[in-house]
Amino acid sequence: MLTRKEIYRKLEKAMHFTPVALACNLLTVYVLYMICRVVFVCVNWRLYAADFSASAAWNFFCGGLRFDTSAIFYTNALFILLFLLPLHWKERNWWWLTTKWIYVVINSLCLLMNLADSVFFEFRGQRTTAAIFKEFGGDGNIGSIVGHEMLSHWYLVILFGLMVWCLIALYRKPAKAQRPLWKYYVSRTVTLGLAGLIAVCGMRGNIFFLSATRPISTNFSFNYITHPKESGIVLNTPFSLIRTFGETAMPTPDFFESEEELALVYSPLHQPVANPAGKGKNVVILIVESFAQEFIGAFNRDLDNGTYQGYTPYTDAMLDSCMYFTDMLANTGFSIDAPPAILASIPRVKRPFVVSPHATNHINSLASELDAMGYKTLFFHGADNESLGIHSFTRQAGVKEYFGKTEFLADGRFGGMEEFDGTWGIWDEPFLQFFCQKLTETTEPFMAAIFTVSSHHPFAVPDKYADRFVDHGKFAIHKCISYTDYAIHRFFEEARRQPWFSNTVFVITADHASSKRTHDVYKTAMGDFRVPILIYDPSGELPRGRQPGLAQHIDIMPTLLGYLGARRPYIAFGQDLFNTSPEQRIAFSWDQVPQYVKGDYLLLFDEIKSCGSALYNFRTDPLLTHNLLEEEPAVAADMERGIKAMLQSYLSLMNNDNAVCR
Repeated sequence: MLTRKEIYRKLEKAMHFTPVALACNLLTVYVLYMICRVVFVCVNWRLYAADFSASAAWNFFCGGLRFDTSAIFYTNALFILLFLLPLHWKERNWWWLTTKWIYVVINSLCLLMNLADSVFFEFRGQRTTAAIFKEFGGDGNIGSIVGHEMLSHWYLVILFGLMVWCLIALYRKPAKAQRPLWKYYVSRTVTLGLAGLIAVCGMRGNIFFLSATRPISTNFSFNYITHPKESGIVLNTPFSLIRTFGETAMPTPDFFESEEELALVYSPLHQPVANPAGKGKNVVILIVESFAQEFIGAFNRDLDNGTYQGYTPYTDAMLDSCMYFTDMLANTGFSIDAPPAILASIPRVKRPFVVSPHATNHINSLASELDAMGYKTLFFHGADNESLGIHSFTRQAGVKEYFGKTEFLADGRFGGMEEFDGTWGIWDEPFLQFFCQKLTETTEPFMAAIFTVSSHHPFAVPDKYADRFVDHGKFAIHKCISYTDYAIHRFFEEARRQPWFSNTVFVITADHASSKRTHDVYKTAMGDFRVPILIYDPSGELPRGRQPGLAQHIDIMPTLLGYLGARRPYIAFGQDLFNTSPEQRIAFSWDQVPQYVKGDYLLLFDEIKSCGSALYNFRTDPLLTHNLLEEEPAVAADMERGIKAMLQSYLSLMNNDNAVCR
């Protein structure tokens, strides 16, 4: 009978058997990936607590294992090759030391990505993709943001250190080459061949190497989840980055056989409106960072048993002077998508337009069409001039003048660097005052848009307002929203004194809703996109108060052009709200899945199967708990036809760079 010491010695020897040693090293990585997943859920528990269950956790585990396998084999391909390469002369210390540190460094970076995404997921709403390198490629404040988050989440830094220690301490080196050498070469060649087959299967995410199934992509996560937000649990960041590198344009679908048949269902072609009511008026658009509908008390008087006040007293006070709509929706959950949607009526279709293969296409826009009518066109953004690529897009959209942080600092009349928030850009109050003054210095008529920055993570307010705007909300952003609301109030106070004010139409909206939601009705697939879309006409020529029907970001451009009197046909994927009946209006969004709204219904669309995956009546079922797909086949069929027409029209025009009337 073997003694305990002999058993231990045999196990230790077995652990250094080449295939076993490799498996042990990879198993260590698997375990650490799974720990990252647990950490991800814990950090974002607020997003998942309501729907978490044992069966859901099992699905997340099974799906996560599949995506982890793909990521691990992709990122460890070089390590596996070096570990198994059948060359006896490589059995030297320098070779194995190099192999070990390649393993440690690569996997440490992957673990770091996963832990970092545990923090940043709630701000992006999805795992980080390759688009981040273009979205933030021009930003110089990333280092300060990362440093701030490291201090705030010090426990993750410690955990990362422990994980790196595990990679080093648990690493197993294979035994020395067998003698005679022919056995070594045969065993290592066979092992390398089998490992190669397993690795290819793992990378593809397929069980069998000869499976006809295409390699898995990020949208395959929906095989294991119920709600889109849960994809963050199943996926891992290395996989998400790998799978989004070098993406090509989506192919144009052929749901409709002819252009004539397609146009009967949906057409983005808009014609000039005879006798426009707002001819010659200026346009000012305020795109307010994260200014979600939930934050506006006047829209939510029924919440908290009628006691909810919100965080926007000044916006509440001006609401009766504005036109707004029953249901108002953003077309995405990302800042980078807001300027294309609002200024050019271009929705996000799977990925941001500005980092898509269509990013250099010719487009119509509010600026291009109003420029043809003699308008001055301006865009203001309080951040660095290259932040999020907004400057580049506004140039593409035909905006003639751009004012960012650089121009603000060069002006010198509004506080200079003292008004820099230390992270993103210029505080909203001084930048909105700068905006107002520049408009006064501009020749009328003009179209000007501003994108604010203050109500953005890390959610701070100027020191001089630290006592005025207290932490009266559940989240730090609530104080920022109160500050931004005040900044908007100060802007309108100053604007009312200007000669151009009474001849201007104002639009106030958000770039997207906020990830910081406290009420269940705003945590649904519909609530995720609810933002204010307020149209304010000081002259009183436009109706005021709530108007029936839907409104979305991509409707802003055609609505304003119809009101002001566009002189020529143009392409816009939204609708003219003044000339489209409430019953015919639709809304489209694509955050993680395509969504389509018409009437009282919301359809979630399965991109892979090209059919609806869920149908809800959000009016009678605001929490979207009852899937009506089987119970309302006629409604589902009509909405499927509508979203298919929109997708085919969009992709046909974009893929052929024909989304413009030349």
